[in-house]
Amino acid sequence: MAHTRPFLRLLPCLLLVACGHSASNSEVPVPSGEATPVATATAASAHGANAPGASTPAPASTAGSEPVASGTRPEPTPAMQGELPASVAQLPGIACVQKKKDWSPECTAGEYRVSVYTDGCSGDGFYGRVYSDDEKGVTLQTAFAPFPTTPVAKLREAQFVCIAADARKPAVDEALWYYVTAIPAESVKACAGKAICGKPGSPTVEWAGTAPSGACRLEHGQYVDCAAGWVSATQLEEFSNGL
Repeated sequence: MAHTRPFLRLLPCLLLVACGHSASNSEVPVPSGEATPVATATAASAHGANAPGASTPAPASTAGSEPVASGTRPEPTPAMQGELPASVAQLPGIACVQKKKDWSPECTAGEYRVSVYTDGCSGDGFYGRVYSDDEKGVTLQTAFAPFPTTPVAKLREAQFVCIAADARKPAVDEALWYYVTAIPAESVKACAGKAICGKPGSPTVEWAGTAPSGACRLEHGQYVDCAAGWVSATQLEEFSNGL
């Protein structure tokens, strides 16, 4: 017992030294009842955030949700540049393409294929005259069957006209309808001295609605205040050999 008492007296000191050495190399134990400190984020925890099932911030915008500027519309595809020609503009469901700038527009309306004559009423244009079986004149329409139509004006028998477009069905190799404009014969140089163009002077027109304020005339290469519309191919004599 005499030898064990000094050892017992030194035991507390040895324990204090051992405890002090342990505390210097590790975290100090948290007393019971206090919250455990939260560990600082590490590379391993950041990697875990990208694991499958982890939520990620949504992108600011996607290709399908990009805002469209106010007042803009997607460009129609395919479509021709500029406004539709007056000859086809009023046809319901009309759609036109122009593969090259100088090419004639290719249009479709319902079951019809519509050809627009880009030469207009020039020396290379197409001309003809209207006629009817009852000689009561020919009525120009805004469209043709089966589309809803509205009368534009009535032309006298044999009125000289310029042809601006025609409409045909794919299964038929000839035009069924023509878009024509009644014009003064003397406005076409090739008509000089030719009886086929009829009498000179403004066309005789009975307007279905309000008549234009001026007479039909040629201004800066464009016909102004002239009656124009669709007629059946059975009511038009086309000058197939030109003027």
